[in-house]
Amino acid sequence: MFAFGVAVIEGWKTQFPVQWFILALVIAFFYVIPIGMIQAITNQQVGLNVITELIIGYGLPGRPIAMMMFKTWGYITMAQALTFTSDFKLGHYMKIPPRPMFWSQVVATVIAGTVQLGVQAWMFSNIPGICSEDQKDGFICPATEVFGTASIIWGVIGPARQFSSGQIYSGLSFFFLIGFLSPVFSYLISLKFPNIWFRYIK
Repeated sequence: MFAFGVAVIEGWKTQFPVQWFILALVIAFFYVIPIGMIQAITNQQVGLNVITELIIGYGLPGRPIAMMMFKTWGYITMAQALTFTSDFKLGHYMKIPPRPMFWSQVVATVIAGTVQLGVQAWMFSNIPGICSEDQKDGFICPATEVFGTASIIWGVIGPARQFSSGQIYSGLSFFFLIGFLSPVFSYLISLKFPNIWFRYIK
């Protein structure tokens, strides 16, 4: 899959250097365990989409296609890995051996990915007005529009024009620091007062 990724990056005009592809995979690899622990405990998955958009927006401004590729490989890779893991957990509960479970996942992924791409290619060639607001059958592509809008906001405009010093939303950057310090603060309070209700806030 890594080789296919490099081939896609180099074979088309993506404006996406291979080293950024590697960084996206490192981010997904680094976050899969802590976010997996959060998901296992709370059944909520923390998204990396904004973090990946910030990183690529500052690193390669003005490249919307590169932004979408970095976001996909940095965030969706982690999300798919956790989905894959949750399927393995279900297989474990159902007493399915790990090897057949793994190969069924691989084969299903190949079939589903191929069929999905084929259906998508057919739809774009045969459905008139697809992804337009007035498409008569309701094929308006809302998720695609969200992804495309993100590529404009984070890729073309870029976070530097929005969140850097002196820009309109520069004050919002301090919330990253607040978000980082808040769990430490609540942890220290729960150490000092172990029976207080505040220990449930983390």
